[in-house]
Amino acid sequence: MLLFSPHKNIIGHSIVHADRSIQASHSTLMDGAEVALLDCGVMRFEPNTASKLSLVISCGVHGNETAPIEIVSQLVSDVLSGELSGAARVLFILANPWAIAANKRFVDLNMNRLFCGQWQHEDLRLKEVKRAAKLEAYVANFFAEEPVTVEQRLHYDCHTAIRASARERFAVYPFVSGRVLPEQQQAFLEIAEIHTVLMQQQSANTFSSFTAVKQDAESFTLELGRVMPFGANNLERFSGIDVLLRSLISGADLPRSPTYDIEQFVVHHTLEKSSASWEFFVPDNVPNFSEYPPGSLISRDGSAEYLVGSEPEYIVFPNPKVRVGDRAGLMLRKLR
Repeated sequence: MLLFSPHKNIIGHSIVHADRSIQASHSTLMDGAEVALLDCGVMRFEPNTASKLSLVISCGVHGNETAPIEIVSQLVSDVLSGELSGAARVLFILANPWAIAANKRFVDLNMNRLFCGQWQHEDLRLKEVKRAAKLEAYVANFFAEEPVTVEQRLHYDCHTAIRASARERFAVYPFVSGRVLPEQQQAFLEIAEIHTVLMQQQSANTFSSFTAVKQDAESFTLELGRVMPFGANNLERFSGIDVLLRSLISGADLPRSPTYDIEQFVVHHTLEKSSASWEFFVPDNVPNFSEYPPGSLISRDGSAEYLVGSEPEYIVFPNPKVRVGDRAGLMLRKLR
């Protein structure tokens, strides 16, 4: 694959070139489509026909979440070989090459807390901080350069979770004032075998929040399974997202309405590690979406406690090992 030569794929190329300056390179495929390697792990695809869709597919914001990285790498390879014919504009992103190389969640800072300009308030010497700034620019330019034929902007930021989940796959829908979850997107999630959506109720600094709030895209953080090392993923369990992304890239006709109502949760409370003495009463082995009955003690810092209210609540992303001031989990209530 000449674009990544002498490496086999975009993964190998990104790992080797993580600390090297890359000169943007352009190539024309056999069908006339254009591809450009903009930076380490960032490739833009422009079809040779008028596109109605600008699609951002990102993965590797956390470097040890390997299944989405393997899936996206194969999509890139199939587009370049012509096996997957593209009708949509696509920006492929392997977000954190240093963490991918180290097989770590992150190297210095959690990159998925650095978007929406948050990187400006961090140490600009750190790799992940500089990379978040660059990724915002690449995405903004990608959308700004779209032709007038484009009718829709989508962004799927693909992840796998640190811990088990009572719902193996789920989506996080960023908060945008006045926006509701479209039926079309519910239908797309159904294709990806995602039947649960977490509806955020306040702004965040995640990658998907950046594209939703700042770039007017329909954006999702997709949690697709469990964290596993490279080579240990059963990619058959990820066939739904692979089918959806291939269908979007190729311009296939897709349903506009789901066949049944998707399960929706709303964020009721954000757990924050408020000090070094903050206590957390959620065991390390508790799966995402575990249910807690009214009155359950979740956290405490001195006299300040968080107790589950008058109806059951569900916990996701519990992580007491974050920095003081950072999010340590979310408490949800079920909408339907």
